[in-house]
Amino acid sequence: MKHSEDPTLRRAGGLEDNLKKALTELLILFLFSQEEHYIGELADILKARSHGVLSIVFPYAAIYRITQAGYLTETKKKTAPDGRLRQYYQITEEGRAHLQDMLETYRLFFQGVNDILSGGDAP
Repeated sequence: MKHSEDPTLRRAGGLEDNLKKALTELLILFLFSQEEHYIGELADILKARSHGVLSIVFPYAAIYRITQAGYLTETKKKTAPDGRLRQYYQITEEGRAHLQDMLETYRLFFQGVNDILSGGDAP
């Protein structure tokens, strides 16, 4: 297949989709590192805090994977701001350690990208 035939290579949307997929776990863990949440509120929080740039339409699969990995755990059900009883989750110590590793990788990677895009000196 030629590059021009691949729709993900023709527009920046493919890059955006891939970045969202790659960063979903990091963003979810970061939100849980700040406080407990229930799954249904994550999309609105991400959208609001990113000023509408980021959204997760269906975070359940990501939460399941992160929970199975031991990075999140269920807490007691609580009454959410909407008055409904919701299952909340919290980050584990393993999740905090994993988040720190991911943040370091993120910072190093994007610093390298920024260095290239800014025309930084070659070695």
